[in-house]
Amino acid sequence: MILLFLICAGLPAAMAETLVVDHGGGGEFKTIREAVRFADAGDEIWVRPGYYREGEISVLQPISIVGTGGQVTVESGGAAAFMVDASGCIISGLAIRGFGEGVGVELNSPGNSIEGCTIANFSTGVLSASSKNQILGSTIEGCSVGVLVRDGLDNVVMNSRIRSSLGAEITGSRGSEISNSTFSGDLGVAITNSNENVIVGSVFLLATGIEILDSDSNLIEGNNLSSSERGIVLEGSEENEILENNVSGSGIGGIILQSSEKNAIFDNEVSSSQLGLYLEASEKNSITNNSARGCDVGIRLKDSADNHIGENRLDENEIAGIRLEGSTNNKLAGNLLFENGDGLLLKSNSIENVIEDNKIVRNGRGINLLGSGLNVLRGNRMDLNRYSIKVDRENLSTWDDEPFRQDADFSNTVEGRPICYLVDGQDLMLEEDCGFLAMVGCKNVTAENLILFNNSAGALLVNSTVCTVRNLSLSNNEAGVRMLKTVDCKIEESKAENCSIGFLVQKGQGDDLLGCVATGSSKSGFELGDSEGEALKGSKASENRVGISLLDSSSCQILQSDVNRNQEEGIRLIRSPKCILNQNSATENRQGIHASGSDGAMVIRNDLSINREAGLALDQLSVATVSGNLAWGNGDGVFLQSVERASLEGNNLSQNSRYGLRMSHSMNGKITGNSFIQNGLGGASLIDCSGCSVYHNNFIENGNLMLPQNAVDNGNNEWDAGSNVGGNYWSDHQVEGNPGTDPKLVPTKGTDRYPFQDPNGWK
Repeated sequence: MILLFLICAGLPAAMAETLVVDHGGGGEFKTIREAVRFADAGDEIWVRPGYYREGEISVLQPISIVGTGGQVTVESGGAAAFMVDASGCIISGLAIRGFGEGVGVELNSPGNSIEGCTIANFSTGVLSASSKNQILGSTIEGCSVGVLVRDGLDNVVMNSRIRSSLGAEITGSRGSEISNSTFSGDLGVAITNSNENVIVGSVFLLATGIEILDSDSNLIEGNNLSSSERGIVLEGSEENEILENNVSGSGIGGIILQSSEKNAIFDNEVSSSQLGLYLEASEKNSITNNSARGCDVGIRLKDSADNHIGENRLDENEIAGIRLEGSTNNKLAGNLLFENGDGLLLKSNSIENVIEDNKIVRNGRGINLLGSGLNVLRGNRMDLNRYSIKVDRENLSTWDDEPFRQDADFSNTVEGRPICYLVDGQDLMLEEDCGFLAMVGCKNVTAENLILFNNSAGALLVNSTVCTVRNLSLSNNEAGVRMLKTVDCKIEESKAENCSIGFLVQKGQGDDLLGCVATGSSKSGFELGDSEGEALKGSKASENRVGISLLDSSSCQILQSDVNRNQEEGIRLIRSPKCILNQNSATENRQGIHASGSDGAMVIRNDLSINREAGLALDQLSVATVSGNLAWGNGDGVFLQSVERASLEGNNLSQNSRYGLRMSHSMNGKITGNSFIQNGLGGASLIDCSGCSVYHNNFIENGNLMLPQNAVDNGNNEWDAGSNVGGNYWSDHQVEGNPGTDPKLVPTKGTDRYPFQDPNGWK
């Protein structure tokens, strides 16, 4: 019995044969098909070099088909070049070519191997519809699908080059491995409804590298992907691991998770992509120890929650290192954000996230919280950023303070000094040496003697009442002090240098800015918007774009302030009614004071001298009072356009290079008690005006040698107030009497019927 067993066990080896195929007749067979039909289990078929036009070779025995000695080309036009229905077969060393349809090698049984073959121009290069099949050291090119693994276990693609529209598709399978292979085409590997597969050590040069759909527990490790659109994509997939991959050049995203949970993404390097790592509608993922460099956004979360973003390095990303949109309850910890646009950007109601122990260095903005409140900030360090912190609304039509309500303690630092972020504080004197100051919902809180620089707002006051900040040194902030919806707060004796806006008040009511200084602002030294009853007193604004700017603000006061050497207006009012400007100095600006659409403006006892255009310009408004001002050495002293019911009284409008007063398209004004002396083109010019009353003014030596002209009028205006009150004094018209009765003609249509003999003769 033992002897019989040994003889039987040795039979296959003893009976295995080597069959030779030579299309020229030098072997036992001229076609591979003939040899396969003749072969028994265990036989080896050697195919000599040559061109074999045959297909639909059905392999029913465990045999080897080996190309030997040179190029062996098999060209097939059938449904499949080789159909393998036996286990343990080997096909090696063949060049198998089709005509764009069918399958190169169809493996319908397990345990087969394709080695060192070139398979080209089929609909599918290799189809494995079973388990434990291998494709080793082969090239598959010009196919719609290079390798299709369907409903199998433990298939392997190794050391191969696949240049096809879709390199490899794994569907309904488990445990497949793709390793040390190179893919080029449109999509490298697609895994669908398949678990526990491995893609390792491979190179992808195509539009999309790896796509995983509804698949779990797969491993993507150590691959190099240069993808023009997307590197690695997970959709509807869980508990996958993506590690130590290098992804670059992706137009859409390097690593993308959509509706995916509990995946681990770590130790990857992503560069030069639109989005380095992107999570959309994804939860409970771990994104750690990755590097994203030179992207538009390093890591972006959209509508995602409960993810851990930790220990990543995000540098030189144009828009942001980390960006959250509509994402909540995420933890962002221990990341290094270096030289990005925004280091960390939260927007679109990204609330209740934990932000801790991040190092944020040399970014455009360090932390930017935009429309995203209720976040917890601990232990974050911000150094050398252009602006360290910004907290703001995103929806500019709403004024609630929720976006500003952050839980940030003193453990956060700016340039080594703590963030002082007070929410709902009351009756406090802040004594910390703050690097950033915020008061949100506070009452009767005082802060003083702070140096605040390189923040979006050095000091931020929101929805606070009766709070005071004084003696602040503010430099290189977007806004030195920003006040939003504050009531009866005070900013005292503070100085803002080289900020975009020195002092910004929005939706304020009854606040006072006292003795503050703004210089070198790229926008406005002081800017008030949508505010009421604000007062600026004793302020100084010089060498800004605009000194003091009011927009849509009412009943405000600008008092005893100096606004000098600003690029545009010293003081600008736009749609800001019932404001009082009293005893200010507005000199050496483009315009001293400009009020547009600001009814009821009162401009009283200001020095409006040496401005390049007008000392005072009013347009598109009604009921203005201009009284007791000095407008000397400007282009025009006062310029009114489309103004109704303006009263100009007791002003000195002299030695301006054009006109003391220039009016156009204005009605029903009162011009009295003014001095027009030695203006270059004329004392007063009324063009297309009507209903104005001009009397008791001194017109002295206006115009020039070529055209001496004290006044000009082409409209329907009155140049006197009757025989008892009289008209004006004219240096170019001599009369007797105060008033006299010799009329003065005002070209082209005006007449002063009762001019005066003496300057100020009416007194």
